[in-house]
Amino acid sequence: MMLWMLAAVAGMSDPQFDAARSRAPADVVAFIDRWEGCNHWGGEPVPDKDVDPQQQRAKQIERMWKKGRCDYVRADFKVLRAKYRANPRIARLLAEVRSRYD
Repeated sequence: MMLWMLAAVAGMSDPQFDAARSRAPADVVAFIDRWEGCNHWGGEPVPDKDVDPQQQRAKQIERMWKKGRCDYVRADFKVLRAKYRANPRIARLLAEVRSRYD
């Protein structure tokens, strides 16, 4: 628990984040990509589905949200955090991901 709290205190610069990400296990990298995607699609204004030209965009946003399993990103974060709790490098990266995207 203390390791997680210490990791959460120190923020990473973008180059540090990119370097840590490039050395992370595949499941962590995939999760980071997924959370970034969820942030993107979650920030998109959903057009009114009744307006025909915007109907396709609304469907795309909904489809990408479901594909990214965005409703489960926080639960999946907890699973990864527990899995890598003994790895300070990954714990710090996950803390940074949370501070950036949560």
